[in-house]
Amino acid sequence: MAVLPAEASYEQFCEYITDLKGPQSDAELADLWAWRQKLTGIRFNTERAFRAQLPADEQHLTREERGRKAEVEALSQGRNIERLPDKAYF
Repeated sequence: MAVLPAEASYEQFCEYITDLKGPQSDAELADLWAWRQKLTGIRFNTERAFRAQLPADEQHLTREERGRKAEVEALSQGRNIERLPDKAYF
């Protein structure tokens, strides 16, 4: 059996579930439809747009690796790296 497309209507969904699991009550179908709507609404942030803005040699580095690279470059240029003081919250 084919997978139900994301743009399927509620009626198509009901037919699909009935064919897959047999007869279901209206409440069960409504609950399954609600879960389907929630799951199809999930989006993952992969930071692809942000990474595209980085230089080519940094696009596949993690945030920590980019930080270490910046630190090594600064030290090689003779810069002093000092820790910032902790913020005082009042």
